Amino acid sequence: MMQLYATGRKLGTTAVFLWGHGNFKYEIESLTATPGITKCEVFESTYEEAMKKFEKMVDKVKMV
Repeated sequence: MMQLYATGRKLGTTAVFLWGHGNFKYEIESLTATPGITKCEVFESTYEEAMKKFEKMVDKVKMV
């Protein structure tokens, strides 16, 4: 089951999402300038490491 943990904006315009896929598996999804196309990165880490990685990618983190 996927769970949305946080959202943010990359460079002020692109929406970015942090999803959890169960134990230690996370996905950072970002919308691209081309409508209907997303960029995803799936990785395994702890929640704290995933949040640090997400915070480095976005201007401001909004927890969901």
